[in-house]
Amino acid sequence: MFENVVALDSKVHANHRLKRSNSFAFAKNVLGAPLAMSEITKASREYPIFFPTSGRFLPVAQMGYRKDGNLYLDKENQWLARYIPAHIRRFPFVMGEKKEVGEYLIMIVKDRISTNADGEVLFKDGSIPTGGAVDRARTFLTDFQKELINTEALLKPLQDADILVPKVYKVEEGGKLLGTVTDFQVVDAEKLAALDDVTLAEWVRSGLMGVIMAHLQSLDNWNSQKSLSVSKSPGD
Repeated sequence: MFENVVALDSKVHANHRLKRSNSFAFAKNVLGAPLAMSEITKASREYPIFFPTSGRFLPVAQMGYRKDGNLYLDKENQWLARYIPAHIRRFPFVMGEKKEVGEYLIMIVKDRISTNADGEVLFKDGSIPTGGAVDRARTFLTDFQKELINTEALLKPLQDADILVPKVYKVEEGGKLLGTVTDFQVVDAEKLAALDDVTLAEWVRSGLMGVIMAHLQSLDNWNSQKSLSVSKSPGD
């Protein structure tokens, strides 16, 4: 999705414009999207939400189980779900980190800009136009980055509580294995219920419990995807 990006530069891209497109074809290989806390309730109504076993500890909206198999795109590459995660909506812009810690660059997928494109200008008179595409992207990316950092902080107690269990979801239809989803964790309901009252109260007040409940409820979304039956292992 962001394999070929370049840092936006007011000199290099002085005459470039965005290419217009309503297609989500860029996301056909995207099988998961990290979620900020503000997205979790809406996302949980349509996507299964898991927690990763490695990398940044953020809720992930799962969108498929095999390469080139995003279940939320139709044949015309339009999005099928009502809610589109911010990870998808930020395309073709993405934030890149400079060598200096805490400083970032606005980057863009190279083939989505051109001097012959018919979309918005990127720069005007050597600067970013107020309210323009780059200005809007900068605000969106900055807010999203802050939200992800805050979400990681919110989830730290969950990560430390030893109530997450690894799962392997085998997606089957008519007895035939269609795909497997690995490298993720789910909250164990029994371990959650066994936590002391003080911890549970703290999680309710912080909003963490809301995230957990949305996660647990979202797991049923696997069964609604194309009437697929899902077997789980190990431990089930």
